Amino acid sequence: MMETWADMTIRHKKERIELVESLAQSRFTQTESARILDTTLNNLNTFVKRNGIDWLYKRQGRKTK
Repeated sequence: MMETWADMTIRHKKERIELVESLAQSRFTQTESARILDTTLNNLNTFVKRNGIDWLYKRQGRKTK
């Protein structure tokens, strides 16, 4: 049986959530992950909040030159 449009939409959302969760569980910051995903930090942060994703690795402070 062929996948319906609704099924495809649900599958794509699950795949996006899984991808972002894998980045969240790695040692990437949200800023680094936004660059990897070629999106803005604001867009990624909104997606994380809306989908209840816990970001484990937080690195704060100024960048060293």
